[in-house]
Amino acid sequence: MGTAAAGVEAATSARKRLRKSPFFTILGLILLVSAIAGFWPQYFSVVAGGTAVPTTQFWLIHLHAALFTVWLVLYISQAMLIMTGRARIHLRMGPWLAAYGFAIAALGVYAAAPLAHRLGVRGNDFEAAAAFVFFPVIDMVYFAGFLAAAVMYRKVPHLHKRAMLVATFSIAVVGLGRLVYRTGLESAILWQPLILAPLLIAIAYDVLACRKLYPIMAVGLAVHVFRLNAEPFAASEFWLPIGRALIAPFG
Repeated sequence: MGTAAAGVEAATSARKRLRKSPFFTILGLILLVSAIAGFWPQYFSVVAGGTAVPTTQFWLIHLHAALFTVWLVLYISQAMLIMTGRARIHLRMGPWLAAYGFAIAALGVYAAAPLAHRLGVRGNDFEAAAAFVFFPVIDMVYFAGFLAAAVMYRKVPHLHKRAMLVATFSIAVVGLGRLVYRTGLESAILWQPLILAPLLIAIAYDVLACRKLYPIMAVGLAVHVFRLNAEPFAASEFWLPIGRALIAPFG
């Protein structure tokens, strides 16, 4: 009996240590820094320097950037609250953060069409714009979907925190992709794992520290692998009519 009780106590202590681990806070910081670094040349440095270029002359771009950057900061804040043992504040903030997340997801879906249309105008290629709009739309679908899963599993901490991570990755992945793109790597075997690194690191952490692979992380990895290889789908006759319909009202 003593041995069994000691085993249960050890397992409980291990779970508590994992709950207070800085791991998810650090991953959040990585996502924030990667997103800012990815968009630094095209957006943040331009705004900081007060320079007017086509990519920053549209109010919706500024609103979009501000709202999603705030989300990354809020995600880190929530992870830090758990890390420092202030779970009650985390729980009180949760419903407000979820409402904010779904609101910016809706804005993101709306913003995708006019931003894609502006891209078509600049390049005089509306077929490319119709294909491009797939990516911001699917990012918002992923974000909202995993956020919904996080809400559903809000009373199951180990699933909640991982759903929140994948949701947050779904909006940071664009900046991370731009950052990796600037390395000049051409082989997908090299650049795709770099973009997916936060998810791969989280999965490795789960396997090594928790001795299991959580299905929600496997699903998150799978859908983002699809996203990174979705250009043929975005340019297909299945998607293009949808993309044209989305950008047409802004012509």
